[in-house]
Amino acid sequence: MEQSMVLKFFGGVSQDAASLAVDFDKVFRELAGWFLPIGICLLAEGLWLEKWRKMELLASYRYVTVKKWWRRKFIRILRNGVLMAAVMFITAMAADIVNHGELSDKSCKVFFLWITHMIMTMAFFLMLDLTRVRKFAPAILLLLEGGTFLMGFSNMRIARFMYGMWGMYFQSEWYFQETGVSVLSSLLIEMTLIVLVYLTGGIFLGREGKGFSYGRDDQN
Repeated sequence: MEQSMVLKFFGGVSQDAASLAVDFDKVFRELAGWFLPIGICLLAEGLWLEKWRKMELLASYRYVTVKKWWRRKFIRILRNGVLMAAVMFITAMAADIVNHGELSDKSCKVFFLWITHMIMTMAFFLMLDLTRVRKFAPAILLLLEGGTFLMGFSNMRIARFMYGMWGMYFQSEWYFQETGVSVLSSLLIEMTLIVLVYLTGGIFLGREGKGFSYGRDDQN
């Protein structure tokens, strides 16, 4: 039976790192499938950020403080990203209904882990977009995703600390009960990082004197 689209593109790598017979060809195929929806979301976020920059050059006078500017940007871009991610997931669910006549009983758990991970990833994108490496943000985040996954997969003692392991249903304790990454700890870490990115962005903008002048360097 063909694998569920939800599990194929949103479940992550299904191989057990603790096994002595790991099929690395399958690991890299599944990792490529995992990257596909993430890459699409990052591309969409990059387009929204570029549009935002052009609009803000004309509307920056509306904001009394940098913090208000950053809060509005952070919330709106993340909202758009969450909607994009949700639409992609719903599309995969619809494909499963058409192909198999039913949804996987794991779909809700997969969605919960993946959407939280994507919110964190998009928050990091917003932070990187404030720096001079903004043009390389998608590549940096994909390298971070893949690199930390491979580190965690090769050494399960550090897996629970690895960014690339947290959003994968197949690498969580919900799938591998004995060796999987703790769901509670990974969710707590991700939510903490989202808050820290938001707070750090406001502090960074204030110290750098950015905010209303943001993006003008690219226009001159």
